[in-house]
Amino acid sequence: MKTNRKMITRAVLTSLMAFVIMLGVAQQSYRQTGSSLITIAGTSTMHDWTMTTKEAAYKALFEVNGDGTPAKLNSITVTIPAESLKSGKGSMDKNAYNSLKTDKHKQITFQLASAKITGKTILCSGSLTIAGTTKPIDVEVAYEVKNGALAFKGSKAIKMSDYNVEPPSFMFGSVKTGNDITITIDVTLTPEKL
Repeated sequence: MKTNRKMITRAVLTSLMAFVIMLGVAQQSYRQTGSSLITIAGTSTMHDWTMTTKEAAYKALFEVNGDGTPAKLNSITVTIPAESLKSGKGSMDKNAYNSLKTDKHKQITFQLASAKITGKTILCSGSLTIAGTTKPIDVEVAYEVKNGALAFKGSKAIKMSDYNVEPPSFMFGSVKTGNDITITIDVTLTPEKL
């Protein structure tokens, strides 16, 4: 009788340990180590414009399937140094930084609240903070598995005024930017080594 109990106890403990190990393998931290590009595009009374950065920092925690596809996104944070956004024109950058209040608000951030994975897309709901103003936002990204890494692409249209950002103007106010901008994300995240 005692032998049976010991065998059952061992079997239960072995199963429990295997389950815990499986959970540990399934949950994986990812960070940006490959390519990364965030583009902000807008319009003005003179011409369309873009600002880009490759300096965003990403930190994500996924539960992944055996084939590397994400089963669940548990958390993600994106941090963009505001003054890393560049247009290629110094005067435009300076006006943009004034509008973004980069003297007080050095970073643009996104913090995930929840996510839903459907097929090859992930709907991320969270909080976006620009120039010290935080608003809820939904962003849908498409993903692809590439050699164990996850490549994401997506875009979102927003209004600067929603974040208390006054659209920049140039040439003593004769050139004004539009209120609507589109943020485009193109990033590859790779698993962190344990």
